[in-house]
Amino acid sequence: MRRSLVLVLSVLLVVVLLGSVMGEAAPKKKTIGVASQHLSNDWNRGVVAGIRKAIKESGHDIIHTNARGDTNQQVADVENFIARKVDAVIIAGGEGPAFGPVLQKLQQAGIPAITIDIPSPYALCNVTSDNFNGGEKLSLYVVNKLKAKGNIVVFDTPGWHSLTIRGRMLDTVIMDYPDVKVVTRFETSVVDAVNTSYQQMRSYLLSNPNVHAVYCTWGLPAIGASRAIRELGRVGEIFVVATDADQAVLQEMARPDSPLTAVFGQYPQMLGELAVNMANLALEGKRDMIPVEAYAPIIMIEKDNPGLWFSGTEIMKTEEAWKVLYPDQPLR
Repeated sequence: MRRSLVLVLSVLLVVVLLGSVMGEAAPKKKTIGVASQHLSNDWNRGVVAGIRKAIKESGHDIIHTNARGDTNQQVADVENFIARKVDAVIIAGGEGPAFGPVLQKLQQAGIPAITIDIPSPYALCNVTSDNFNGGEKLSLYVVNKLKAKGNIVVFDTPGWHSLTIRGRMLDTVIMDYPDVKVVTRFETSVVDAVNTSYQQMRSYLLSNPNVHAVYCTWGLPAIGASRAIRELGRVGEIFVVATDADQAVLQEMARPDSPLTAVFGQYPQMLGELAVNMANLALEGKRDMIPVEAYAPIIMIEKDNPGLWFSGTEIMKTEEAWKVLYPDQPLR
């Protein structure tokens, strides 16, 4: 009788434990929608690679779209994410002003939105590189290399907020150098940017040879501009700078006959990973921990002597700074 009672109790305990385990709902897999404007350069491809890696590590699913340079399509892709009731959205760069209405719709739908290079009051966080700092350093490099006198041609692509900041930093820096002037600005589409910038640079130099520097707010136009300068025999007279350390950009820079001398580089995969980290905080109910902007590090690259042209930024706590600056004095 006693053995039977023990057996019955044991069976009941197993049933209870099994019921408890089966009753615990497994963590619900989340779906994150990711909208890219295009994947024609290493920056955009690197951002998506970082996003995919971080989403996989988080155990979530991804829906990724590529608008192939069509901003209207990219906005439509985000609209579709709303219709599909995804759990979060990452807009992986694009022409910022176009996304105001759809970002507002995401907010109204309660879907957390993380942007990359698109500041918006309707996004929880904009993940970006420090374009203010990088743009300033690159602009000061141009002024110093020109010895504070010369004419600059600018290549830009409208709509991208990060590019706007880089162009604005050039304008801000040269305000203090009256003999440095921007003589013209070219707008280059993300579609076939290398050939377009080549034609623009070549045509301009043939009719306006008095150019000393070229400032590109992103990478691919620097390749086309460098090619035109090389073909016209102006290497040594004109130098080129750019943002984005794409493989093709660094390969151009590595050529002995390249006029491309300095690049403000970014870490696109880190940007992608950081965007997913911000989305995860939102999905975990930790919105109070999300900053308005989150920054990935930058890298300044120079063809011959980077230490001469660029200075680093040290990051320290108060006590550490005191020891470095006043090693022989106690902090009181």
